[in-house]
Amino acid sequence: MPTQATANGSPAIHLRAVDGYIITPDGASIYIWGYRDETGRAAQLPGPTIIVNQGDTVTIKLTNELPEIVSLMFPGQNGVFRLTNSGAVPVGPIYENGRLVSLTDYAPPRGTVIYQFVASRPGTYIYHSGTEINKQVPMGLYGAIIVRPAGFDPLDPATWSAYGPETGTEFDREYLLVVAEIDPVLHEAVRLGKPYRPGTYRPRYWTINGRCAPDTMLPDRATYLPRQPYGSMIMAEPGERVLIRYIGAGCDAHPLHPHGNHTRVVALDGRLLRNGTQDLSHKHFTVLVGPGQTYDQIFQWDGPVYDPVTTPIPTPIPNLRNQAIGDAGWTMWSGSPYLGQKGDIPIGVTSLNVTGEYYFMLHSHSEPQITNWGEFPGGMMTMIGIFPAGTLGPEVGRLQRDSRANSTRERR
Repeated sequence: MPTQATANGSPAIHLRAVDGYIITPDGASIYIWGYRDETGRAAQLPGPTIIVNQGDTVTIKLTNELPEIVSLMFPGQNGVFRLTNSGAVPVGPIYENGRLVSLTDYAPPRGTVIYQFVASRPGTYIYHSGTEINKQVPMGLYGAIIVRPAGFDPLDPATWSAYGPETGTEFDREYLLVVAEIDPVLHEAVRLGKPYRPGTYRPRYWTINGRCAPDTMLPDRATYLPRQPYGSMIMAEPGERVLIRYIGAGCDAHPLHPHGNHTRVVALDGRLLRNGTQDLSHKHFTVLVGPGQTYDQIFQWDGPVYDPVTTPIPTPIPNLRNQAIGDAGWTMWSGSPYLGQKGDIPIGVTSLNVTGEYYFMLHSHSEPQITNWGEFPGGMMTMIGIFPAGTLGPEVGRLQRDSRANSTRERR
């Protein structure tokens, strides 16, 4: 959950490394390790989203409640220090008896470690454990960091951009998608304290923001998903600039794309794709998100022939028989499902289409990754909903930091 800033504007964050359970749409309960903030009681997946401003001095205290040493790494952040009673010490690999035990300073069981860095560059970043990363990161010890550019004002849409004014990263709405995968055999071995060989890693579930489809399309903070607080449904209106942030938190690469559409990649790993004044951004149909990578993209939907006055329905309407999806009694669509136009639907079919919005998938292009243990549909899949102009409130599609310690992402 997005963090709180202290009174002087410098973020002070307390994370705890703990265990817990998540659920999948097929009814499985999976043991995880994860980070939580001071308001949580068990691990959440992914960890709390940290939102800070460019130039902030960020202090993060990690308390370890797990049975082995745990740490935090901040890829893309320069000058990370560990705070001690005698001052700040640069973090680095830790060796014990000539053996590498952690890529960075760690907290022992029931111990703490305090990190500090200056968020000098805007962008999208990952944080994760730097200890036994082939186990602890797949177990769920990861989360997102968003650094707002200088001048960003959450109350002034004119200042909203990912990398600052005149960078081509201005946006009207934004979404964060953290993608990963789960090998239940690893999680069960850790729960039982049994050995596990990383070479046997074989995911069976694929997640967006800690959820498998169709749970990805449920709202944020759904009460029946208490340890998976973030949904990933994307909602926008025609022509709006939508910032979509990808973070690869898993061990595998994930080819993602919005079905039938392109996104413009504007930044990679927290670095704007620009050489001086030369714009190096480029459109992609599919973005391959590798382990630890982050992508910032601008997405706009106008439809191939869409015009709100002359052509409000940008595709031929199918016949009535083909407008109902699934068994009688439920459907994703109204009789005419596009941008405010609604028509008759078959008798006995209930429309779940709210305003005549238009839906298409955002999903992995690797077929196994859109299943839950082999069952389709599932896994790394969500929906993009294009709503008629003027129907979405300003709170939709915002990653906001508010004044509460358990501040959350408001999208509905």
